[in-house]
Amino acid sequence: MQSNPGARQGAPVPPRPAPAELRPGSGRMTWYVYLAIAISTFGGLIFGYDTGVAGGAAGFVADDYGLSSFMEGVVVSTSLLGGAIGAMSGGPLGDRFGRRPVLLLSGVLFTLGALLSAAAPALTVLLLARVVLGAGVGAASVLVPVYIAELAPARIRGALVAGYQLLTTLGIVLAYGVNAVFGDSQAWRWSLGLAAVPGLLLAGGVLLVPESPRWLVARGRLDAARDLLRRVRGQADVEEELREIETVHRQETRRSGGWRDLNAPWVRPMVLIGVLVAFFANGCGINLVIYFAPQILQTAGMGSSSSLLATVGLGVVNVLFTVVGMALVDRVGRKPLLLAGAVGMTVTLAALAVVMSVPGLPGANWLSFAFLCLYIVMYAVSPGLVAYVVISEIFPLHVRAKATGVATFVIFATNLVIGLTSLPMLDGLGTPTTFWLFTAVCVLFVLFCLRMPETKGRTLEQLEERFRAAAEERHRLRGA
Repeated sequence: MQSNPGARQGAPVPPRPAPAELRPGSGRMTWYVYLAIAISTFGGLIFGYDTGVAGGAAGFVADDYGLSSFMEGVVVSTSLLGGAIGAMSGGPLGDRFGRRPVLLLSGVLFTLGALLSAAAPALTVLLLARVVLGAGVGAASVLVPVYIAELAPARIRGALVAGYQLLTTLGIVLAYGVNAVFGDSQAWRWSLGLAAVPGLLLAGGVLLVPESPRWLVARGRLDAARDLLRRVRGQADVEEELREIETVHRQETRRSGGWRDLNAPWVRPMVLIGVLVAFFANGCGINLVIYFAPQILQTAGMGSSSSLLATVGLGVVNVLFTVVGMALVDRVGRKPLLLAGAVGMTVTLAALAVVMSVPGLPGANWLSFAFLCLYIVMYAVSPGLVAYVVISEIFPLHVRAKATGVATFVIFATNLVIGLTSLPMLDGLGTPTTFWLFTAVCVLFVLFCLRMPETKGRTLEQLEERFRAAAEERHRLRGA
């Protein structure tokens, strides 16, 4: 694994003082920005609902169509294929047309995909519908964290971006409840069709929210950006904040803002960090647990009905500890939370592997449930929300949407691979070996966390300056 270049920058680069509105502990938020951020986080609700409902409905779809375990995984994972497509296209579209219009498109695509899934007359139509639905999820997954980060003040940016993950966990719990209500082979269409409700909430709500002030500056609409900043910052003086955004934008207009810029020496470390955070946060085995927790618990000896109730319990734990993580992310910082979570997930996955390796172990079913709960706790307070915070804030403005798209593509691609291979791994390798494999991934995650930089409390513009200065320092040292 490559170490983070920004962590080895020679003499430390002192941060520039932040504008008053962006200094930690200063500035205030108005109801308008809370409304805008709350509505945008419905993008997390649609992601969570599809994540939770797919695993429950897929078994009934497989029964109806006589599918193999691999094809059952395909039904679950086709939305992730669409998500990867949406992630790569959502960033460029957001740069060109604005964050708000593309969020509206995301809600529309998700709604159409959900309705088509419910009405699909054949398996091929269902798979196509889930690709369309997934494209909406992917685009929203790119732009919601970016939109929130560009609208929120630095002192509470982490908690507000983490609201996306909170709505994701709520969507998962909602889907688990729907699966329990429509738990028969004839009602899976209702489970999938009800996804249109959060899609409509996103599409309708976006009509009420403003555009990103940083995108307005990038388009030369300074008066509109000033008016918007005054509206979201209340009565505070926004001129200094606006000047800082303008200054960074002028520096970046010398660059094309194209895909080639992602390979610039000072941008490359940011992209590497974002991509690795995205990979480890999803390659740690969370979707194996979210999608197939009932099967895992039944393997450990738990009954069918008990495993379904236990899965709902896992979803509730996910929501509760996501709230805990939101309270910690701006106090403790991104790096300490990620490191603690990576260590905790390593330990709990190893414990699960051991428990399931011992034949006839008394209480193995409830021991497995307890360790799954602890694993969810570690994930919820750590990579589950911190990954999106880091991805939303670490990239420079002129490539932010594109770079966020790349990182989000990695999220969906990783989840796609896990979704397609989880059931074959559980069936072929066995549950203990599968958990040992994900334990190894978590060990690598720990090593990565030890080298990544902290981004807490810095403005988006200060983060750019830090990485640019680090690249210049490395260039100077190589030339010396």
